[in-house]
Amino acid sequence: MDNSNYTQQWVNPVHKIGRGTLLTACVTTTFPILYLYLVHGIFPPVDWLKNDVLLIVASFGFIWLIEPISFYPALGLSGTYLAFLTGNIGTTKLPAAAIAQDLAKVEPGSREAEVVSTLAIIGATTTTTVFICVGVICGSFLLSVLPGPAVDALKSYTVPAVFGALMVTFAIKYPKVIPVAIGVPLMLKLFAANLIPGYWHIIFAIGATVAAAFVLYRSDIKQPNLSDAK
Repeated sequence: MDNSNYTQQWVNPVHKIGRGTLLTACVTTTFPILYLYLVHGIFPPVDWLKNDVLLIVASFGFIWLIEPISFYPALGLSGTYLAFLTGNIGTTKLPAAAIAQDLAKVEPGSREAEVVSTLAIIGATTTTTVFICVGVICGSFLLSVLPGPAVDALKSYTVPAVFGALMVTFAIKYPKVIPVAIGVPLMLKLFAANLIPGYWHIIFAIGATVAAAFVLYRSDIKQPNLSDAK
């Protein structure tokens, strides 16, 4: 499929459907608030709203810009729309997309990877929805049966375990970038934790990793050219 057909048959419909569903979700999430205000007359003080909005923007504003950029290469176009609509990107959608592309042996960023990533995220979303339903029904009972140390371990180590497995998956494919991806945030955590806010650690880590990947990419391009010249 050439670029023109690919754009018409895939890119444009994905943007159209993705923007429509995200905008619909944004609008419908205001319905409970409108119901409380219009029916019951409940509305928080304006000062509270201002303080809360400022606090949220200060805490997560950079993440709103960073996450779409950093997740896009692994999620793809349609996968990005799906992931940001359904949530739990770092813990379920991103690992599912990365592992699926690795098992399918497709080149990251390619059209094949786009399809594989989309199918993986659809599967992860379906699985997550099923388990959430089971968790809502049986979760409280299961947690009450488990011993306290087991519950504490689930709360403390589940997310690090998922991200650790994801890091190993990428480390196998791109081992030269991993020292920078791990070393920069580790150094910031050890020596600048009290000087630089936590969200800046994310920015520095992503920037350093992207720069390292770019340098390695340029060096890999130059090396074949030099060998050809010889």
